[in-house]
Amino acid sequence: MWEFKNPSYGDQIRVNRGLYSHHGIYASDNEVYHFAAVEGSETNPENAKVICTSLDKFLKGGNVEVRVYSDEELLKKKTPDEIIDYAKSHLGEGGYDLISNNCEHFSNRCAFGTSNSDQVDNIMSFVKRLFG
Repeated sequence: MWEFKNPSYGDQIRVNRGLYSHHGIYASDNEVYHFAAVEGSETNPENAKVICTSLDKFLKGGNVEVRVYSDEELLKKKTPDEIIDYAKSHLGEGGYDLISNNCEHFSNRCAFGTSNSDQVDNIMSFVKRLFG
């Protein structure tokens, strides 16, 4: 579940981009870690890497949503320091792939140590139902 509220250190955040949501890890208003294309080359996914930007640059005029965890997720979730340390240790990392290594995968690896994307899973389920 996601809520519109002010993020705290180590929170998973996202912003709606129309057809998809862009995910990141919040450290401060000046530090948001996320998998994104370098400014000026946003249309080329090969230029995507883990970067750190301000919250304003991350949001690009959108509204921040903060992940609210279930009790089960809270048992699996890393501490805020572990989440930020993981994000920082992967700065500059590339290998972006829309299906298997996108911004949501990165955010979930930071928070839980597992790589998954609900957005991708939902699209794949829809396609399977459509053509199944």
